[in-house]
Amino acid sequence: LVRLASRWDLSLAVLHFDHRLRGEASRQDLEFVAALARRYGLPFHSGAADVAELARRSRDNLEQAARRARREFFLRFLRSGQLDRIALGHTRSDQAETVLFRLLRGSGTTGLAGIRPVTSEGFVRPLIETSREEVERFLAQEGLEWRLDHTNLDLRLARNRIRLQLLPELRQQWNPAIEKVLAQTALLAQEDEEYWEQETSRLAGQLFTVREGAWIVRAASLASLPRAVSRRLIRKAIASVGGSLRRWE
Repeated sequence: LVRLASRWDLSLAVLHFDHRLRGEASRQDLEFVAALARRYGLPFHSGAADVAELARRSRDNLEQAARRARREFFLRFLRSGQLDRIALGHTRSDQAETVLFRLLRGSGTTGLAGIRPVTSEGFVRPLIETSREEVERFLAQEGLEWRLDHTNLDLRLARNRIRLQLLPELRQQWNPAIEKVLAQTALLAQEDEEYWEQETSRLAGQLFTVREGAWIVRAASLASLPRAVSRRLIRKAIASVGGSLRRWE
């Protein structure tokens, strides 16, 4: 992005969020990113939260609590207008892991859409079509250092078992291009979801009445629709009233 800044007329800044989960290693991460920003002459902003305490209070797992805290930190910069976009470093490898994780957990097609390259909130993922291996090869060629989060090697975490055990076995025993296949599945699901989001919004406007925060619909109208449609309408109503679909059975 630094190299592209003049060509694309970008004004860049660096954000870093400390989850306070790894003690001295977390502090060293912060120092590393701050030094990186100084090297390129970029503004640097950091935030922090006790994610372990947040997880305890919310009864979330650590990964969910960390994601929420980090996301809220980023959104403050977007909502305030300080930044127009926030670029995240997810790769095609992350996409493949996410699709496989959700498939094993029993996700529907919405979940199989995986990680979105661009979101309406302002997040972009410019490396989502690049593998982790390609990123590391580029860094090595350019002589650039990076930090490794050693919790990514902890096999007690399901996502790590997928990355370090299941995907390599699938690559060796079933399909050498499994990462590309899973990423392509996400892309196809994203295109389907874009259509369904528009169609569901259109139908919701016709069938539902919104009154004092409640979404009201005639059950007979809902039951007359194909299940693929009615299921999405119900999910949309729940998300709108409840704020999200988390913890809904």
